[in-house]
Amino acid sequence: MQWFRLLPFGPSMNTRSFLQDSDPRAKLIFAATYLYLVTCSNDLVRMVFYATAGFLLVFAARLPLAFLWNGLKGLLPLLLALFLYHLLLGDVNNAVILPCKLVIFIITAIVLSATTPPTKLADGLEAIMRPLTLIRFPVQNFVFMISVAFRFIPLFIDETDSMLKSQKVKHARYKSGSFRIKMQSLLQLLVALFVASLRRADQMALAMDARCYLPGNKIRASRLHFSWRDWMIIISALVLLLIHILLKGAAFER
Repeated sequence: MQWFRLLPFGPSMNTRSFLQDSDPRAKLIFAATYLYLVTCSNDLVRMVFYATAGFLLVFAARLPLAFLWNGLKGLLPLLLALFLYHLLLGDVNNAVILPCKLVIFIITAIVLSATTPPTKLADGLEAIMRPLTLIRFPVQNFVFMISVAFRFIPLFIDETDSMLKSQKVKHARYKSGSFRIKMQSLLQLLVALFVASLRRADQMALAMDARCYLPGNKIRASRLHFSWRDWMIIISALVLLLIHILLKGAAFER
């Protein structure tokens, strides 16, 4: 379970980069466009292009390479297994492309979470989804649930890790026990996590009730506004989309 700690759900960093003070709406639009284009790419030429764009994104965020490596090294066994699985099937193209897609997804998540505080991400997502209020979609409640879920992920990772350590101390024989004993241990862990999640949800509900929280009664410390750097980020997303269309057209001509 130690590799769960390496997932990109940590606090933001003050990198003093081009992306640090950008509007979260622009970063979310760029990330959604970029990841959509990566998902739709199935050839090596476009994947090399998007991998280069990913490295430029890391350079623009001014993230330390050690921080980026810590977010990726926990996934090395999964990447290697994915590569070997498709290589054994004789699908060399997917053996290279699928691990690259996963790496690009993780790098984008690291850059987004490291350069944007969770509160600003929630405000940006709420601003983007605000037109859905015309069809009576509860945008603010939905964004609140998403932000709370992401805030609780590190807590559940720590709690799962502590539970596993306590199981190893109390039931060391499970490591060499039968399949039935291992399944019982896993079931106990899942039940304990379920009870812990209910307890934390109840504590949060009591805290919100004590602070007189009301849906739709949110006061922001600062309003979001676009600047020249935000328009550059959106133009970069449009440029990526245009290059994707041109590369796709060139592939069809072949």
